[in-house]
Amino acid sequence: MCVDSSAAMLDLAEKLLKGGSESGEPYVPGVFFRQFLPVSPKVQFNVVVSAFSLSELPSKADRTEVVQTLWRKTSDFLILVENGTKAGHRLLMEARDLVLKGKEKSPLDSQPGFVFAPCPHELPCPHLTASKPLACSFSQAYHPIPFNWNKQPKEEKFSMVILARGCPEEANRWPRITQPVLKRPRHVHCHLCCPDGHMQHAVITARRHGRYRSCDQNEWEVSETCSPR
Repeated sequence: MCVDSSAAMLDLAEKLLKGGSESGEPYVPGVFFRQFLPVSPKVQFNVVVSAFSLSELPSKADRTEVVQTLWRKTSDFLILVENGTKAGHRLLMEARDLVLKGKEKSPLDSQPGFVFAPCPHELPCPHLTASKPLACSFSQAYHPIPFNWNKQPKEEKFSMVILARGCPEEANRWPRITQPVLKRPRHVHCHLCCPDGHMQHAVITARRHGRYRSCDQNEWEVSETCSPR
């Protein structure tokens, strides 16, 4: 179910799903478009995704209302995605804290939440508490809509947080890779966000850690002892 307050955007999305045709069959069956979420609190989904939407809202009060509504609509996972900038990252941490602190408590929403990814903890984000705050972001290559002037693959930075219902003990609390891995002869440099809420710079070598496989930021995690996977 795809929800957008703009009817024009919904029409465009549906047309793209049909390969640009007004009446063709959609490439993916079973996709529905709505301007509003179902009102009934009993209607929930396993996965709810909000992509690049919080930054479009005019105020913190509006963001709070939207995050609360989206959290109540999921029975398992809430995925929030924003631009990979400091501003985008701050919006995600604001939403993360809202859910974790349980400000949306209601009789119909008794299950607690925890951070499933990419953070390995529920502590304050070390990127934001550093002397020089940074955005926790990832890079993703993609193919844009193939207009004549826009055919080359591009790369976009994004920030995200995945919140899940349940207890933190259910999550895998290994350190997470937060920056592109620097590959050097006979060793690699990994910048990690660790379960204790601190950042760590780990240098992985064959001499100290044995044989290792070069890892990538989008794999997100390394072993609990910061040894190679």
